[in-house]
Amino acid sequence: MTRRAWAQLLVLAALWGAVYPLIEVALRGLSPVVVVLGRVVLAAALLTPLAIRRGALRRLWKHPRAIIETALVQSTIPLLLLTFGQEYVSAGIAGILIGAQPLFVALLAVRYAPDERPQGLAGVVGVTLGLVGLLLLFGVDLSGGAEAVVGGVLVSVAAVGYATGSIMIHKRHADAPPLGVATSAMLVTTTALAVPALFSIPAQPPQLSAVAALAVLGVVCTGVTLVMFYTLIAQTGPARAALAFYLSPAFAVAFGAVFLDEPISITAIAGLVAIIAGSILAARRAEPAPT
Repeated sequence: MTRRAWAQLLVLAALWGAVYPLIEVALRGLSPVVVVLGRVVLAAALLTPLAIRRGALRRLWKHPRAIIETALVQSTIPLLLLTFGQEYVSAGIAGILIGAQPLFVALLAVRYAPDERPQGLAGVVGVTLGLVGLLLLFGVDLSGGAEAVVGGVLVSVAAVGYATGSIMIHKRHADAPPLGVATSAMLVTTTALAVPALFSIPAQPPQLSAVAALAVLGVVCTGVTLVMFYTLIAQTGPARAALAFYLSPAFAVAFGAVFLDEPISITAIAGLVAIIAGSILAARRAEPAPT
């Protein structure tokens, strides 16, 4: 990966790390379905005019079934699972569990994208080290009873959905404009959730903090980051683009500690170091021979 790609990945990781505290704040006044719909509506409002002006949607929607399937797997379902899961687990824990997505990409790549498998001993060590880091960062496990376990399962399945969707994008839409893919995902999710959200509108106006968190979540941490993510997938492949999910737990834990007073321990710091080191190793690819 180039230095520019690494810089983009770090910015993406930081913005994704901010997602989890923002969701937690938004859930204080809004239901999960409304939070997800708010995110995608705001992102769609930002992205759609740009996509239309650049003609980024035309080619994708010549095959509507393919883009609808991809959007549902990579966007709609994971967003719902993550947000419902965060009703029961903290922002930091949610970030950690979603950070397992590169592990699922690596596993799925064995069958569906062999060119994206971790390469050599360094790749295996990187994935293993990343997993160890996640376990260290997880620390005290899900300690809130059955509800916390359910929340953890929901968030983990969301990570599987993101991983599956990443490979689908790489295989089906690698040549499509990233802006078109991102916009399509938001439009499909908006359409899918518009009616269900009507049944969970709050009876009273939510607090200003919840509305502000949702606005940042939709415009910056959904609209902007989707363009960045799909661009990285097209340029570097799903395994390396997904490394943002390895790095985002560091930001999720840090933001949770600073803004939500979530605890952070020496074990968490050790886990973060292991995750970053594992991410670098897992991202390594052999350089092409000079011609």
